[in-house]
Amino acid sequence: MNLDDVGYGNGLIYVGIPRERIQLNQFIDNRDALLTAIANAGHGCGFYQAEGHRVDRNRDQIVEAFLRHEKRPEWLLMIDTDMEHPVEAPMRLAAWKKPIVGALYFHRGQSHDPFVFDYVGYRKDKYDRDTHTWTPRRKMVYEFLETNDIPMRDGAIAVDNTPNKPLIECDAVGTGCILIHRSVFEILPRPWFEYRVGGNSEDLMFCKEAKEAGIPVYCDISTICGHYHWVAMGQAQFRMKYVGRGIDFTSYTQGMAARWWSKLTGVEIEQAIQEIKAGSPAMVGKAWTKKFENRKPSPEEITDFYRDPEVGKLYAMELLHWNFLIQFHKIRKLLTHIHEADVLEIGAGIGTIALQLWIQDNRVIACEPNEILRNMIDIRYNELLEELSEISGQISVVSDGWIENTPAESQDYIVSIETLEHLSEQELERVMEAAWEKLRPGGRFIFTANFGQQDVYPMHFDHSKLFERLIKELGYQVISGYELMKVRNE
Repeated sequence: MNLDDVGYGNGLIYVGIPRERIQLNQFIDNRDALLTAIANAGHGCGFYQAEGHRVDRNRDQIVEAFLRHEKRPEWLLMIDTDMEHPVEAPMRLAAWKKPIVGALYFHRGQSHDPFVFDYVGYRKDKYDRDTHTWTPRRKMVYEFLETNDIPMRDGAIAVDNTPNKPLIECDAVGTGCILIHRSVFEILPRPWFEYRVGGNSEDLMFCKEAKEAGIPVYCDISTICGHYHWVAMGQAQFRMKYVGRGIDFTSYTQGMAARWWSKLTGVEIEQAIQEIKAGSPAMVGKAWTKKFENRKPSPEEITDFYRDPEVGKLYAMELLHWNFLIQFHKIRKLLTHIHEADVLEIGAGIGTIALQLWIQDNRVIACEPNEILRNMIDIRYNELLEELSEISGQISVVSDGWIENTPAESQDYIVSIETLEHLSEQELERVMEAAWEKLRPGGRFIFTANFGQQDVYPMHFDHSKLFERLIKELGYQVISGYELMKVRNE
């Protein structure tokens, strides 16, 4: 049979409810409204509520009851008890006449990610376990919600008259609201939902095995469900989180930092943890003082200092602490509005901002002269690739040469966070002039610079007066204390 051409049988819809965790009064009302809508449409066939076991076994119990039903219903609609479903959901999903089609809903956890997934592969998880891995279609869902002006509220919403077909073929959907054709269960072997080793969750593995059997999986992203809970959660929360996705995915824990440090230096995780605990955000200053003995170095000596591998290790450790602080987090929030733009970062360090901008779908050139720090960026980038597969942005990490190799008026933004104070006077002039040249008219130069604290940071030069003069001479328009704009020359 053609598995993408179903839904021409008796049309009866059987509702299965795996009871687990909670069942609120709101759900009972929602369940009864769904059953009434199915009956009124002439497709009613009853429901079965399974409980007393793990949710995976409850789902298999539901399927067995569905297959045994004397009326041989064509469809199984499975819904979860902690969710609100659009009353129209059963008939909307059935109208597509697809073997497996889920409604759109969102994770209850911190990410609020949508339950529509692409399969990534069999990989190590963050606990070093072999496991199947999926990534959610964040960008696609976000753009659909924004394009259709979906109100920022929680709960169930059915969206009509969308400019594009809302049925999306994917690798997996959640079983919180899913419609499955009878033929699927007749093809797939028992048990259908019981947990598999390395399988993450029963719904994702069910979809994976269906796909392997040649059965397509779809999501109707115009049929949107919400979760009942003590706090609001749903598409509104997802959209707010999506805006800050660059920050979310590049924030890290001490354990993650230790893993990166272990990969960078070759030490065991336990030692990496101890070394990070012993580190601080002010380590490079001591190396600077020791090398130059409180004398002013030449521009060439400054360049060589920041390229030194041992200095790179110190900076990597220092930046792991600095990038973790709330002050740095506040700086990063200044950049969340930048997306689908050409961005050049001067002094990328361990890559936190460059990777944030990349995740926000920008085309990023990350300039970092120290090889050790570039290696740290590569480590973080490769880990993120395993978790994020739908990023349309690009990132290129370069040592130097951006002034010579970047075309004029090619960048929408140039970003420099806590870098300008490390440059010699000659290099600062060179960088600011080059930034002006590389920015498109109307382009923005976003910066923070600590032209002070020489007692703690002796490598911080006080270029404040020189910087102000360069801004005026080059013709930058001051937008704020951290943002300049290149105005078009008359």
